[in-house]
Amino acid sequence: MKNLAVFDFDHTIVDTNSDTAVMDLVDKSKFPPDLRKLHKSAGWTAFMQAVFNVLHENQVTEPDIAGLIRRLPGVAGIKHLIQTLHDSMDYDVIIISDANTYFINAWLEENGLSSKILKVYSNPGAFNEQGRLEIEMFHDQDSCQLSTRNLCKGQIMQDFIKEQSKRGIVYRRVVYVGDGHNDFCPILRLGSTGVACCRKAYQCADLVQNAPNTEHRLKAQVCIWENGQEVLEFLAKPFSM
Repeated sequence: MKNLAVFDFDHTIVDTNSDTAVMDLVDKSKFPPDLRKLHKSAGWTAFMQAVFNVLHENQVTEPDIAGLIRRLPGVAGIKHLIQTLHDSMDYDVIIISDANTYFINAWLEENGLSSKILKVYSNPGAFNEQGRLEIEMFHDQDSCQLSTRNLCKGQIMQDFIKEQSKRGIVYRRVVYVGDGHNDFCPILRLGSTGVACCRKAYQCADLVQNAPNTEHRLKAQVCIWENGQEVLEFLAKPFSM
């Protein structure tokens, strides 16, 4: 039996939003005034594709985008946390994020973490022959009302655990580390031996702390954190099955 750690990416591993960070590569006046409306009408993935289209139209290249992503600062202590979980605490580590696979893999490679991550689940992203970054929705779901149409993190996490079980890998403890509203769904699916690690002063922490006042039932232990060391110290404490 092993342990599983599931990480979000933006504001959890990197200390910013990687999607909106790339918008700084061109002057804001280059973006059409109605671009923001696309987020509400067609979803985040369609909005970001429109952003990448604007970047391409303004001669922003793959090296420009990759360079910015590789330079994004990590959350304090998070690199050491991932390394320690993988190397010393018998954890498989996966990422489930509403960013895109190109950004995540570029950052992991730059920071020497690629070998520590078993799997990245995110919206597929790749540059086409014309040099434009193209992304697709990870999936198209309408069964989970807590999640966006293109990414139900809770379903992805549960499907991964089931697939691992078929391979003979059973996780005695599942830890989820996140910050946002779309991290609430997977946290609600954690069992009594699970740990919900929510970044302090972010929306996920507010949702978890307010859960007793709602219809949502939380089974997992809760760790409110500001840096990776605090998560590591919490997980180092003995726990019983």
